[in-house]
Amino acid sequence: MADRATQAGMDLITLPHHAEFLSDRWLEEARRFWRELPAARKATVSGRPFSVGERFTDAPPHLKLPGDVASWTLRFDGEEWTIARGFDEDADLAIEGDYQAALFLAQFVGVAAPGGADEMWREAATLFGKDAFRIRGALGDDAARRLLAGFHDHMARRTVENPDLAHRARRLGLAGKIREMDENGYVVIERAISGDFADQLRAATRAAMAPDQALLDSWLYLGRPFERVILNPKLMTLIDASLGRCAQVATLGALLRGPGPGQIDIHTDYTDIPEPYPEYALSGVAVWALEDWTVASGPTWIVPKSHRNRRAPRPGEGLADGVPIEMPKGSAVFFTQGVWHWQGPRTEPGERVTLHPHFSRNFMRSIDPKRPDVSLIARNPPRLGEMLGLDDGFDKLTAAGGRDYLRLEHTRQLHAFTRRRLKELLRAPEAAAA
Repeated sequence: MADRATQAGMDLITLPHHAEFLSDRWLEEARRFWRELPAARKATVSGRPFSVGERFTDAPPHLKLPGDVASWTLRFDGEEWTIARGFDEDADLAIEGDYQAALFLAQFVGVAAPGGADEMWREAATLFGKDAFRIRGALGDDAARRLLAGFHDHMARRTVENPDLAHRARRLGLAGKIREMDENGYVVIERAISGDFADQLRAATRAAMAPDQALLDSWLYLGRPFERVILNPKLMTLIDASLGRCAQVATLGALLRGPGPGQIDIHTDYTDIPEPYPEYALSGVAVWALEDWTVASGPTWIVPKSHRNRRAPRPGEGLADGVPIEMPKGSAVFFTQGVWHWQGPRTEPGERVTLHPHFSRNFMRSIDPKRPDVSLIARNPPRLGEMLGLDDGFDKLTAAGGRDYLRLEHTRQLHAFTRRRLKELLRAPEAAAA
């Protein structure tokens, strides 16, 4: 497999039809977009020059950019476009910031849709702070802005996540969280989405349920808010650290509950997994809080470090050691499914609505059927297709082509890179900075 990939001369951390943000391949795809722009669209800005320059610090070291600074400039002289490395601070629109923060923008598909750009900037501010970007100038021409939005979405459909787990974790402020998850079997990421987004998800989830319905399945296929939340970069980084790259969507549930005792007793979510459980996680679940979680709201209770028992709890075991998961709206708790947990009683009035995306390692079968239709893939970055099985070598055998050695080798190399960086991250913070 490796020989075939090597002979093809391909960088298999990234598949050939995808690109890392501001890599050489990314810039070449950008040039192709403008070079092949239809004449009718080009005519909308003919004779009206504009320029855009961007510079982002702390790019992943494996990109081998000078000083780990990723920069580029797009110029249109009224007739032709040029794209080159380097930052023109006098461009009509100039943007600077951190590479990982910029990557969130670069993977956001839908900036031309109504409210799309506002949503992108709102969630970027939630993740990275309102001062994460320094923006000077603007494009005054409506046609130029429309062209740039189309270019942005074209590239976002092809732009992959930063494959360097340790680098990404540091830039997202998750290095300590990953070590905490490894130790305790679970971790909370607070305010990973905005309150407005949490309200939108709550309303969309409740609207999809019948009045007397308490469980909603396969919510990913119900619209854009659900697609957006499952791509959250902080959650995806925890999943990579726990389950490796190319982890698959296993099942997607949403729960509605009112006041009363908990309905789910202490358990693990390892269904039909023989004991002792493997030392590594086979699967994991995130629970998104769409309201503030307090003891009174009936949160999940978890027994810290219980994943190290590598078995399910026995009757009556573990309840005295549990802790309630309290977190503000827009937060998520992620835990390996070998952790002992249960649903606590709710003593306050009203309803609690939660989203429960479950994930598994890429070699495991899912519970929900995967439905990666063309429109779903086209309106999202490659990461969604990855978690729906498009980028690995499974289920790709054909009579004419045989096995998909390209994807098999891609998965192997991506897993190896991720494991190496995870070991460095867990061993010592300073090692992962190398």
